[in-house]
Formats: sequence, C-alpha cells, structure tokens
Amino acid sequence: MPDVVVIGAGVVGLTTAVQLLEHGCKVEVWTRDDPLATTSAVAAAIWYPYLAEPRARVLQWSAVTFRRLAQLAADARTGVVMQRTVELFAVPDPDLWWAPAVHAIERLPAAEVPPGYAAAIAVQVPVCDTTRYLPWLVAAIGERGGTIVRRTVRDFDAAFARAPAVVHCAGLGARELCGDRALRPVRGQVVVAAATPLPHALLDDTGTRPVYVVPRHDDVILGGTAQPGDDRTAPDTDDTSAIVAACIARVPQLAGVALRAVKVGLRPYRSTVRLELERPAPGRQLVHSYGHGGSGFTLSWGCAAEVALLLGVDGARP
Repeated sequence: MPDVVVIGAGVVGLTTAVQLLEHGCKVEVWTRDDPLATTSAVAAAIWYPYLAEPRARVLQWSAVTFRRLAQLAADARTGVVMQRTVELFAVPDPDLWWAPAVHAIERLPAAEVPPGYAAAIAVQVPVCDTTRYLPWLVAAIGERGGTIVRRTVRDFDAAFARAPAVVHCAGLGARELCGDRALRPVRGQVVVAAATPLPHALLDDTGTRPVYVVPRHDDVILGGTAQPGDDRTAPDTDDTSAIVAACIARVPQLAGVALRAVKVGLRPYRSTVRLELERPAPGRQLVHSYGHGGSGFTLSWGCAAEVALLLGVDGARP
C-alpha cells in the first residue's frame, strides 16, 4: 500500500511524486490522462513566473525550482537546458521582481534594444523540452519505486481508501473534484516549428498577447495566446496566423520555417496558487497543489518541496 496518492500527472503532480519518493515515501500517481496528453505537454516550459500569485510565495517556489532545474540541465537525458533568453519591455525600468531567483541578469545596451522597445534584458534560464522532460519524470517515478495508475478520480474517498495522505494536483480538474469555482482556464495556443538555429529564446509580453520563441532540441515553440475564460481546446487558425506573424516580426530567421503542429492547453489560473493542507478526518491528510497558471514548470520543484514539508515527511525542508 502506498503512503501517498498523488492525483494528476501534469508536471506538478509528477514532480511532487518524484520529490516524495526521494524522501522515502511509497507513492502512486492517479491520472485520467497520459502525461504527454496533459496541458503540461503543450507548454513552452521555459522558466518564467507567469500568471501566478502571490509574488512572495511564487518567488520562493520559483527559486527552488530554478536551482533544481539548473542541476538537472547537467544530465542530457532530462531534456533540460540552460537557455540564453532575451525579454523585451515597453518601459525603460521594468519590474524584475523575480530577479532574486536567477543567477544574473544582463541589461542590454540601447544599441541592442530593438526599435519600438524601451529596454531589453538577457538571462540564462532553464527550458524543459517537454517531449523529453515529462518522460524523464515518468521514468524517475518508476526508478524510485513509484507507480502511475490510469483512472478517473471523481472524489477523494477512493484515494483515501488506498493511502492516508492524498496530494491533489489535478489542475483545472479541481473545479469538479473540489468545487473550486475560483479556478478558470486561460487558453494557450502554440505552434511547433521545425528546428532553426537561433542565438537565444525571446519573450515579449508588452502587447495584448504574449509572444515567445523557445528553441528546443528538435523544434521551436512559437507562442502564443492568453485568453481568460476560454475553454476551447481546438486550434484556431486566426491565432495560428497571428502567432507566426508576431514571432517572425521579432525573429526574422523564422521566415519560411516549416510548421509541424498546432497545440492548445488550458492554463489553470486562480487569483492565488492553492497550496495548503487539510485534515478532512482523523488520520487523513489532503494537500492541495493547483492553480499554477502559466507557471507549472517554473514552480514545480518549489511546490513539491513544500508539499513534503506540509506532510511532515522526514528530511523535508523549505
């Protein structure tokens, strides 16, 4: 019998399972979907706090995650790389509130700031190639003695019949699983383009939609959209055209690049990330860890560490 059942196999659930296994817990992951069919599989998965609050806790979780991903980047099997990333700004003195979590930030000289922008920075951040990183997490669970079970979870009773502790990482599924109506989708559409040599990743959140270009091992992720309350999961051709045009305008090397796929994921957003412990009955512990918005990969290891701490796992630390 497991010590803990983790519900959900997106990046938050998988990472939580690995963390608990590393602390010696026996863990089962219950998931309706294959990990490569979750919203996490659609993500550009670049380390960057986005659509997640409150800032103080997000900063703490993202700093822990940055350190762990930087370590994992030394192992090519993980699919994690440290990527030089340039971000563009409309104001000369942007609020880089997340800066304490990273190693160093370079402010680009005015001559290197593209026309139409007031400032730009360069920073090395982790990028998780989801086609490799999610399978690595799945393998890490198996190697540490954990199991992944495909099943639909409609309430917590079945999980508590299996283990005294349950960690709820169901993302948008929390709307039905625990009736959280504060949770809403923020639709994200990306275009997967053929691999193209690029000097860096690019982020531009100055307009009405986010624009990002994230090189990976075998392709380039072009984004994107951030459409609150939109639960459409089918690709939108107008969005595709807008994404490609915006990315080429900022990275001309992408002109003529072959487009391989269009994908859509629904980011699970709420006004604050929910990470808290409940005790629904004597001898039962229920930890909620969801509502990470567009920061699932960015917060994953930090939130997993806090889950272990809330469960009182031996050796857990913030």
